[in-house]
This record gives sequence, C-alpha cells and structure tokens, in this order.
Amino acid sequence: MNKMLKTQGFTLLEVMISIAILAIGMLGIAGLQMVSIEHNNAAYLRSQAITISQDIVERMRNNPDAVNANKFDSIDSDNISAISSACLTAAEGCTSDALADIDLYQWAQTITSINGDNTRQQLPNAQATVTVDGTNANLFTINVTWQVREWQSVSGATATFNRANSTTNYDFQVIIH
Repeated sequence: MNKMLKTQGFTLLEVMISIAILAIGMLGIAGLQMVSIEHNNAAYLRSQAITISQDIVERMRNNPDAVNANKFDSIDSDNISAISSACLTAAEGCTSDALADIDLYQWAQTITSINGDNTRQQLPNAQATVTVDGTNANLFTINVTWQVREWQSVSGATATFNRANSTTNYDFQVIIH
C-alpha cells in the first residue's frame, strides 16, 4: 500500500509535460505557416511584375514603327498622362504614334490600378520604367519596382528582427527589332 502512495500523480505530470511539448510544436508549425504565406505572397507579387513587364514588351513588339520612332525610350509609369483613345473606334484607325501613346497610358494604368475588388493595387506602390541601352538602340530594359514588408535585422548585440517596408524590383532586358 505504501508503494501506491508514491506513484500517485505521476501520470498527471506526464500529461502536463506532453501538453507543453505539443504546444511548443504547434507554435513552430504556426511560425512555418506564417513564413510560407509570406513567401507565397512574394512569389505572387513577382509574378505580377513579370506580367507587367511582358505587357509592355508585347505592346512594343506590336508597334515596331513607334519603337523605331523612339516612342518607348525613357518611359516612367508615373509620368504618363491620359490621352484620347478616339482613334481606336475611328474608321481610319490610329497612327503608330497615337497607338503608342494609348498603349503607354493603358500600361501605366495597369501598374497603378486597383484590383477588381477595389481593395489594393496589383503591386503595392509600384513604379515601372522602360529605358533604351545607350549603345544598342534595340535593347530595352524594363524595371518594375514595388514595396514589400519584410523582416530586417536591427543592429545590436542580440539578434532582433522587425518588420519594415522596403522596395524590391524586377529587371528584364529584351531586344526588339
């Protein structure tokens, strides 16, 4: 009978230790899930940047006369103003210069527009540029820049990280004849 008194409560202690280990494991899984979601969002934003750069490349390829007339040299999506698109429905159609202006405006709107659910931009605080190479007039660089929130280390003796805004970009070079 004395032996039974010494073992009472031992099972409760085992259960409490098991619950503590399980809780730590669940916190680890939650952390992994959070990192996974952040990386998934970063991949989504990068794919949006790729789509935006491909859009202007296709518009340039479809209008070689405007490319040769330097309409796509040194373009900044923040400095493109609205233009008339009346020539799109006119019987005679658009000139290559007018079509280039329309393409650039529509492309700039794609970068800064709000999604269909009216909640956010395709890329947060995005800006895009198109530049022509100084030595090769057929080599264009498309740069898309956007804002992200990421973990950044704080200087100090201990390893501390904070969430902060930073910018990231996608560069794409293409030759258009």
